[in-house]
Amino acid sequence: MELEEIQRIIKTVVKDYLEAQDNYLDITSETVLFGDNTVLDSIGLVNIVIDLESTFLDKGYEISLTSDVAMSRRQSPFRNVATLADFIYEQLNEQ
Repeated sequence: MELEEIQRIIKTVVKDYLEAQDNYLDITSETVLFGDNTVLDSIGLVNIVIDLESTFLDKGYEISLTSDVAMSRRQSPFRNVATLADFIYEQLNEQ
């Protein structure tokens, strides 16, 4: 799977979640997912993680966004859409 497609999936999942919360924002590669000025609260981030893992599983890819690898990184893969896409891309290429 290409990096651009992964970013598209993340943007769609985040947008769908936010719209369900009556929050309509333009989601870009630089949209902050975790940390200061984020579009998600902690519950939202958990929901996004679950939705992303399910979406990728439906497409035949098993990923883990809460693995020791993700949690032990010096910089969180959840900083923004682009860093999360990079992390998922790494996982998919290890399979």
